Amino acid sequence: MNKAERNPIRKLARNGAAAGIIKLASAGLTFLLFVVAAVVTDQRQFGLFSTAYAGASLVSFFSLIGQHAAVMRFWPQYADGGDIASANGLMARAIRVCLAGIAVSTLLVAAAGFLPGIGGGVAEWRPLCLATAGLTFALGWSEFTSCALRAKNILIGSLLPRDIVWRVLTIAAFAGSGLISSEIGAVTATWLAAVLLLLCVMPQTLVLLRDTHRMPRGPLTDAQKAEFKTVTLGLWGVTALPPALGQASTLLVAAILGPEAAGAIFVADRVMRLAVLALNGINQALAPQIAGTFHRGDHAHVQRIVGLAAIAGFAVALFMLTVYVFLGRSILAVFDPAYATGTMHAALIVLGLGALVGTACGPTELVMQLTGLQRALLRTLVVVNAIGLGATAVLTASLGPIGAALGMAGTMMAWCVIGAAITRRRIGIDPSVFGFLAGQDATAVRTILRGRP
Repeated sequence: MNKAERNPIRKLARNGAAAGIIKLASAGLTFLLFVVAAVVTDQRQFGLFSTAYAGASLVSFFSLIGQHAAVMRFWPQYADGGDIASANGLMARAIRVCLAGIAVSTLLVAAAGFLPGIGGGVAEWRPLCLATAGLTFALGWSEFTSCALRAKNILIGSLLPRDIVWRVLTIAAFAGSGLISSEIGAVTATWLAAVLLLLCVMPQTLVLLRDTHRMPRGPLTDAQKAEFKTVTLGLWGVTALPPALGQASTLLVAAILGPEAAGAIFVADRVMRLAVLALNGINQALAPQIAGTFHRGDHAHVQRIVGLAAIAGFAVALFMLTVYVFLGRSILAVFDPAYATGTMHAALIVLGLGALVGTACGPTELVMQLTGLQRALLRTLVVVNAIGLGATAVLTASLGPIGAALGMAGTMMAWCVIGAAITRRRIGIDPSVFGFLAGQDATAVRTILRGRP
């Protein structure tokens, strides 16, 4: 291994550590945010708020039309090749498409509040739909701006506003509202979250639009346009389905078991996400590196960095599963003592097992998105998630929250394992822990442990 290969690894490690710290702080703040939300609302209002949050998140994933992933895929490829004009032309095109998609999605969510025969059992239905529409726009646009800046290797500036600043301000707003009034409603909480998020990403928005306007911008060639359209369709599905599954499952539980149970599953799902925190943090720095390096033909380097990411993510997930086993009830009780039941503890452990298998498969989703396997990933996600949602509905109806957790965890494990197998077979890169174990880093570690020079 030469110096040129070692330096990117060290830089990636530093960036991954920085992103991991931000994601760790973000996870802690998210935990606190929902704790405060649960404290300042009653069980019904917290269930409605968590359902609105899940619904806004679900729609926002699809509203982006894959543009956040498209800029992550193409900007490094063009910019690293010195074609800044094409890179910036692509960025301008992505901004227009993204804003159109978010606007249409926001209007559809708002319109749901005025449709007859829907939400009749919820007195707050219309104002809640309007608040959810506002949060949908905020979540969608903040995700795009973050990815656009990450594509340009502006790592800290892309993560801080949404992951840290917004959460701190929202926690303060919830707490302040709770002091003014003994309890606040789901509508107020949702509007607070939406408005504060838009304010927090305003500086990112101004920087992105300014740079896109000022930098050289050339028209895309016909070949580039064709590639952009083809890849975007695949990226749209593969970036929306995985995160949408968790939100859809929460909505499914709400429909089958009611808002109180939905709130409990929502909390368990958020606690489970601590287990995938390390891998998600590393992925923030990993994405531009994969996109640029793979398309330059350095597949060995891609294999090495994804293998390292997989082993790091798996180690943290294993530790967190142990925490869930011994301290799960106490963690759930922080949100509401009513959640600290044997049933919800078991559901949390099941979700933790799903996260463990998912992290063992490494950054499979990211690798497939950025190496041209987005269509194979999309087919896998559509089939597995369709079966998974059906199974989740049946299991939830028959087994309650534990059934919901089994369906959610099983779906996550299935598509991760299948995706890793496809990646290994199609491009010869194993993104799982087995890719690390077969690589030069694991060989070096084994040599050291055996005491050999």
